[in-house]
Amino acid sequence: MPKRAPAATLPLIPTPAVPQMPEGYYSGDKPNPNLRAFVEQHLREKPYDPLTDAYEVPAFDKPIMATKATAIYNMHTYWSKKPHGAIREYIRHYTQPGDLVLDPFCGSGSTALAALMEGRKVIAIDRSPAATFITKNYCTPVDVEALQAAFAELQAKVKPEIDWLYETRCDRCGGKATTAYTVYSQVFRCDRCFNPMPLFDCVEAENSQGKVVKACPICQNNGFVEEISTRNNTKLGAIPVLVSYLCQNGCKPVRAERRYNDPIDKKREYFEKYDLAKLKEIEAKPIPHWYPPNRMMNVEDATQPWGDKWRAGTSNFRTVAELFTKRTLWALAVILDVCNASQFSTALSFVFESNILSATIMQQYREAGGGFAKGTYYVPQVYIEREQSGCFVRKFNDIVNAQREMHNGIICTEVLVSTQSNTDIAAIPANSIGYVFTDPPYADKVQYGELNFVWEAWLGFDTHWQDDEIIVNNVRGKTEQDWADMMRQAMAECYRVLKPGRWISLCYHDTSEGTWALLQDIMAEAGFIVDKSTVALFIDTGQKSYNQLTADKVTKRDLVINFRKPKPGEAAGLLTITGDEDETTFREKVHTVIRDHLAAHPGASKDHIYDDLVSRMVKSGRMQPHDFDLLLAEVADHAVDVRGKGEGERWYLKEAQLALVDAAESAHEDAAADQLGQAMHRRQVEQPAQPGMHYSDLFELFVYGVKDKPRRALAEWLPDYFFKTETGAWRLPLTDDEQQAKTALRREGVSRRIRHYVAHLQQDTPIPAREQPGSATLVGWIRHCKRAGLYEAGVLLFERGGLNIENLPEEMAINVEEDYQVCVRRVRPGRE
Repeated sequence: MPKRAPAATLPLIPTPAVPQMPEGYYSGDKPNPNLRAFVEQHLREKPYDPLTDAYEVPAFDKPIMATKATAIYNMHTYWSKKPHGAIREYIRHYTQPGDLVLDPFCGSGSTALAALMEGRKVIAIDRSPAATFITKNYCTPVDVEALQAAFAELQAKVKPEIDWLYETRCDRCGGKATTAYTVYSQVFRCDRCFNPMPLFDCVEAENSQGKVVKACPICQNNGFVEEISTRNNTKLGAIPVLVSYLCQNGCKPVRAERRYNDPIDKKREYFEKYDLAKLKEIEAKPIPHWYPPNRMMNVEDATQPWGDKWRAGTSNFRTVAELFTKRTLWALAVILDVCNASQFSTALSFVFESNILSATIMQQYREAGGGFAKGTYYVPQVYIEREQSGCFVRKFNDIVNAQREMHNGIICTEVLVSTQSNTDIAAIPANSIGYVFTDPPYADKVQYGELNFVWEAWLGFDTHWQDDEIIVNNVRGKTEQDWADMMRQAMAECYRVLKPGRWISLCYHDTSEGTWALLQDIMAEAGFIVDKSTVALFIDTGQKSYNQLTADKVTKRDLVINFRKPKPGEAAGLLTITGDEDETTFREKVHTVIRDHLAAHPGASKDHIYDDLVSRMVKSGRMQPHDFDLLLAEVADHAVDVRGKGEGERWYLKEAQLALVDAAESAHEDAAADQLGQAMHRRQVEQPAQPGMHYSDLFELFVYGVKDKPRRALAEWLPDYFFKTETGAWRLPLTDDEQQAKTALRREGVSRRIRHYVAHLQQDTPIPAREQPGSATLVGWIRHCKRAGLYEAGVLLFERGGLNIENLPEEMAINVEEDYQVCVRRVRPGRE
């Protein structure tokens, strides 16, 4: 297989009509060596003096209605993409022309483009080479006429090979024709008549339970409704079942189609003689061009899942090439060869890349059209293979229209794009950035590394960078703690490079409020001050995905949270310990810090507790004299580390102190629940036909309306107060019995006891005898976790909590096993 030159490295042809980017503004799949020079040049042109700086800008406070229906937005697919028009309003509010904007998770470059359109300079960073390549092209105006000439040259060069790949015959006149698309269907064996049955031919019928299913047409003709289940019936492989072609010999209409089992003999004959024969001819020949040899996520072991997006039955392909039919693979390979040889290599490769996913077998066939499910790898049972030259032309025209918009909109061309981890951006000097707008990765919600892999493989980029990805991914062993540690480094870097008094806006589309609460802690640890506005800021495009409209824990809009870096000396007024307290006040504050730390980290070492005290409470750099050992001993007990790890003594809150923490938390939860309950009541009065509120609405209210937030995540304590309806909404208790049941649950403190115990298990610390539950208690806790949606805790309790299932009565053992399996299915879907 011929090895091709790396893509996306050839410069565009300079033309006087198009503003040019500075030399070295993009560096492919490596860190940009010109990053420091770019920032230093900006600081020379626009010096910053903290003593004379007069920046005073309040938080942005206007929700934004935006649209995705623009040529620029539709240039290229990307995951959780934000309209650049909405981001422009934030940049306009927080910065002045010539200021320097940073996006440390640039994705497809919406922030960078918005900044350039507002006349600001910008740095765009992402670890994914695909992301920075897309960003580079979103920020590069191109001479459209010269690009069109290069594209016409490309079409002429690929035409002979493309014509051969898609040539067929018209069954009406016998003349030449071109295959427009071919439909493939998975074949299943019918369990009743044992005939192979393409799903394409199955009919819809109502079974004995009144459910509409896909049924075998042969059995249907014999009076039986035999379901063809895509999950349970034996798969026999995918076959071509329909061809749509374009006659080149003058037939009207030009387009016609035929099927493998067409009742018209001539159509069926042409299907076999020309359509199937062409496919067999292609299969018999080697592809004479380079195409990516990569195994998905570079996983060589075919017995192991290659990633979080791997799914047996729907996405169990192992290589990039398996995502394409051989004809499509050949067509893409020849097009890419010509792209790479062009003087417009970068721009044409961008057109090529933007079309890749639409060329995969993930394109579902529908009579009214087709499409692929964005943000996942799903191979449908009936898919469509399109002629690639026409697809390439359509995508090129889309990008040309977008280029015309960009050419008219970009004011500034000073952008630097760098492919690197944002956990270490030491090349950017401290106090040099005027504003940060970014959409960080939130836990495991969007697997950017896996989703970008196909693009990066086709463009010859580095595909071994995922160890640097800030993500939760069970397959790769990347935990929430890993995510938190790396996000902490990234936000600390943002704090370092941001000028004092300036803002960072985080766009947020994940309702895992545990993760969001953790991120708020991370931002506070870095030193940021959160905007206290009670107005819910969001970017609403008015266009919802199916998942957004139906899911319980998915936000309906993109929330935006603003944080500010305090000015010099300003932070001292916000400190809990200033060094000026009297002895009693100081002692109470230190006790509070220790209680907070040990409630979240039971079994912590003395050094860790002390470090937390200093880092969280003493930002002014001084601390009044005290006896830390005495203060610690007043609220905590210690035990010798029996795990043999040489970590010395482990500290735990005294039972009375733990009760104080619980009491304080209960008060916070009661207050927050009362606030949410009032909102539920108002909703019930306004919409009596739809009782309750969905989680996403409660979450938005919780984030913006509840000031003193409980330590526990919203999802953890919500079931202690409210009931979940069949539709997924949460409602108030309706009867005295329901109210008493919730009161009893809180009085017993089941959820909180579980949290304390799980904290020990997660941190692998010795468990005090007073906190060790018996088997019967563990069984009850696991059931509570299942009912309350605490699935991860339920799995942890069953697997590591000390449950001896063999000693349980048979019925209890069966029930807890069932509860555990429910939790497993929710935590590890498809991998019980």
